[in-house]
Amino acid sequence: MSEIRDPIYGFIVPTEVEFKIINTPIFQRLRKIKQLALANLVYPSANHTRFDHSLGVLYVANMMAEKLLSKEENKEENDEKRKIIRLAALLHDIGHGPFSHVSEYPLNKYSSIVPGEETEKIHEKITTHLISTNKALKEILIDDERQQIIGLLTSKSVKPTLMRQIVSGPLDADKQDYLLRDSYFCGVKYGIYDPNRLINTLYKYRDNGDEHLCIKHDGVNTLEQFVLAKYYMLKQVYYHKIRIVTDAMINRGIELGIEKDNIDFLSRLYRYEEKGEYFDHFLSWWDDKFFVEMLSDKYKRTYAQNIFKNLFERNLFKKIFYIDLKQSQPDIKPLIKNKIYDINTTENENLKKVIEKRVAEIVKVDAEYVIANSTKIKSVREMSRDSEGEITVEKEDGNKSTFLNESTVFQSIDESLRDVSFEIYSPVEYKDKKDKEEKKEIYKKEIQNILKGIKED
Repeated sequence: MSEIRDPIYGFIVPTEVEFKIINTPIFQRLRKIKQLALANLVYPSANHTRFDHSLGVLYVANMMAEKLLSKEENKEENDEKRKIIRLAALLHDIGHGPFSHVSEYPLNKYSSIVPGEETEKIHEKITTHLISTNKALKEILIDDERQQIIGLLTSKSVKPTLMRQIVSGPLDADKQDYLLRDSYFCGVKYGIYDPNRLINTLYKYRDNGDEHLCIKHDGVNTLEQFVLAKYYMLKQVYYHKIRIVTDAMINRGIELGIEKDNIDFLSRLYRYEEKGEYFDHFLSWWDDKFFVEMLSDKYKRTYAQNIFKNLFERNLFKKIFYIDLKQSQPDIKPLIKNKIYDINTTENENLKKVIEKRVAEIVKVDAEYVIANSTKIKSVREMSRDSEGEITVEKEDGNKSTFLNESTVFQSIDESLRDVSFEIYSPVEYKDKKDKEEKKEIYKKEIQNILKGIKED
């Protein structure tokens, strides 16, 4: 068997079938999609991709499956389970578009799917469609394998539940890999935890004829380290102040390209439709190609090109206003505070435009280049549950409990300690430090007056 050298794990050894998948055009495309969008504008070495992350998830998922699915009992059945788990781990990200998760905002905004109709993220819908219909994958995987993989990636009714929890759960292989990988390539230590110890303390238990993932009581401290790593990576890397601005600029550039500039390729890329031609077009785009096209002469003097040119040259918008929404804001009406808490929702789009227009008059720029944004980071206690549910712990006496009940550290943390802020970015210039301080003070007072004066209706 051939091996793939990886900086995190040493060598990854795909099976013959997995190698065929890795060598398909649809999987090779992931080499050209960065894992962390434009985080390399903050962390210069953060140029790793969805390709190497997917290989890492394959490796971790295999470690988990080897630990949890016995090779002695039900050998043939468990071999098949491990095979499907590995394939699902390998293919879990093939539906990502340019700039990875940053693209989810415009995909959701311009989708033909009515909000509330679906709970599945659009990049996940794209993933399942591609697994189901892609010609190259159909030549490698039989129908039943592809349907099992899709079920594992999307369905909460798949049994045993243990299989799904390895691929998508609070301790899944995806999270375990991206923490180590993102930390390594960003050159930080925030995402470091002990993966071998964590996996060694995983355990499966049976309940009502199903199998579930849990962690042994002596793995609680390692799990605390893992959850804290996730929290600190979120605070220090994924929500780094520059990363937030670049993400906001990407999304604004796409919005303007669709709504103001009528750029065809953007509309075709982000107006998601469940049609064959949509998916063909989607697969033809990746990060660098997006920039090359967007910066070409055909889009001169468009709003979108102006923003993406600034991103390309790292001439970033500045944060000119910030308030902490955890703190009391007596000058802002309660309803308005609630709305700016969710300023990026469709329901609050008109308010967002009003604020941006009024701020534009203060900073003397086009209103399209003022971005109002809210950011939210869950408390580390809340984050320990994650969207997939509580983490089960097997106590010394064999009874089941939850991580939050068994962790002395996390019991002492206030659940309500979230980070929630409202910020405004704009392409302002400062002559020097003194000019910056003076202008920011003016902007702060003027914008506070704007928020104070907005009527609740």
